[in-house]
This record gives sequence, C-alpha cells and structure tokens, in this order.
Amino acid sequence: VKFITFAVLAGSVAAAIPRERNRYFSWKNGVPFNQVEHRWNQAELPEKKVDCRIKYSTLAVSDTSRVEVGSCNKTNDISIKVTAINGQTNYEWIAFDQLPKPAAQTAGFLDMIVGRALAGEVAQTLAPQQSFRLAQATVEVLCQAKQKEAIVRVVKENGKCVRETVSLFKGTVEGRNEVPCDNACPIN
Repeated sequence: VKFITFAVLAGSVAAAIPRERNRYFSWKNGVPFNQVEHRWNQAELPEKKVDCRIKYSTLAVSDTSRVEVGSCNKTNDISIKVTAINGQTNYEWIAFDQLPKPAAQTAGFLDMIVGRALAGEVAQTLAPQQSFRLAQATVEVLCQAKQKEAIVRVVKENGKCVRETVSLFKGTVEGRNEVPCDNACPIN
C-alpha cells in the first residue's frame, strides 16, 4: 500500500513539473501560458543556427507591417521577420526538416481542378481585405552570437548596419541600434 501511494505521489509530482516550468517561463517572459511550448521550440532553432548568415528578402509590405523571409543555407530552416509600423519586430522560425514532404503520388485530374478553384476563391476573398505590395529590399545578417538568453546579430539593411538583440524565448527584438558596418563584427 505504501509503495502504491508513493508511486501515485511521485507520478503526480513528475506530471506537474513541465506544467510548472511552463507557468514560470510564462510569468518570467510575459508570454501567454498556452504559447510557452511553441516559444520553447522557437528558441531552439536560432540557437542551433547561430553561425548562419541569413539574407532576408522583403516579401510583402502592407499599411501596418513588412514581412521578410530568409533561410539558413546550412539547414534550409526558414526565418520570417515581421516588422510593424511602430517598429516592433518579431521572428518566427520554421524547421525545414519538419515541413511536410511532397507526396509520392501524383494528384488526379479532378484533384487539380478542385484545388485550383478553391485557391482562386480564397485569393478573391482575401484580396479586398488585404492590401499588399511586393518590395525589393533585402536584409542580410552579417554575424550573430548567443548572449545569455538572446541572439545578438548585426544586420545590413539599406546600406546601414544595425545591432539587434533578439529574445530567444519570445522571438522579439528587444534592442536595436545603428553601428558602423566596417567593424561591427565579430560581436563581443
């Protein structure tokens, strides 16, 4: 009986540890509790790719934000940078090895027609609500290093260099200041 009681108690404590860890990090970092696991996964990706030199290309610009996309040439992991008009910048990563792989089978003729028709309907539905224009700007990561719980990187954008401090856990730019391009790297 004592062994069963101990086993039940030990199992309850073990089950509570991840939840309490997430609760602590939610409180410490100001991230909603239901997003903590996602943010943990996001923090691992740039930390592993700290030696990647990513060149971002502007994908779309709207009245409220700019979206830039780049990839790590060593792992093919994708980084998405979203900058709001108020200057707040967030990063989101997509692990290439976790993307769905193309199906081995080819789609039937009917599948191709239905798929295109649905895609056309979605595009027509979104078009009036969203106003995007394509842009030709690029942002290049010149160097980056992990410092405590952040990635510090120097990026070159529109001929100017900027040092960014990106929170590993939240994916947000916590600090950003212009630096001279000629001696901005390596990061100390």
